[in-house]
Amino acid sequence: MKTEPWIEDNDPLKPYYGKLSNKQYTDISNIFTLWINHKNYIDPSIISKNKKLNLLDFSNRYKEKCNQALYELLCESLKQTDGYLYWLPMNNVKSENIFAAYSPAMIAKTPIEAKYLDYASRSFLQMQNGGYAIVESNLNFIALVIDGYYMQVALHSNFMNEKFQEYLDSWNEIEKNLDEITVQCLSHAHSIQ
Repeated sequence: MKTEPWIEDNDPLKPYYGKLSNKQYTDISNIFTLWINHKNYIDPSIISKNKKLNLLDFSNRYKEKCNQALYELLCESLKQTDGYLYWLPMNNVKSENIFAAYSPAMIAKTPIEAKYLDYASRSFLQMQNGGYAIVESNLNFIALVIDGYYMQVALHSNFMNEKFQEYLDSWNEIEKNLDEITVQCLSHAHSIQ
């Protein structure tokens, strides 16, 4: 465990680390291991088993950075709930949660507001592996962000409406709009729903 101070003073998420109870930490660790673990996508079979919808927002051949309009729509749709967002760094090693190597754990707990996506994209947790996971505390959505490239979201079907339809349909657009490596990665993240 890295017990030396790891949070830099200029990290935008600094005030939001170390806010989890032991139960919240255990719950989030289990959710992360099931949904994300060492992959750079959310397994579509897990999404389906949990009756969620597989949404995708992406940048268009790097012509512009992915501004994650989907994330803003999620915040708008869920702002009236009693939930929080948990932000965790990506993990490249199976069954080894990188966030657990730090004290306090590298998990930020924030309100459901659009501004925190910008905070996360400038934080140390993003710099670990170039991406991060977002878990809504009531499991209404789980997202994986590969910063600047794409955001995959498993959204609870109760929140689905016409505003989200374009992100459900965007899976049909990846081959003509994304580079070959990203398309190959995302091909594992999608199945017919």
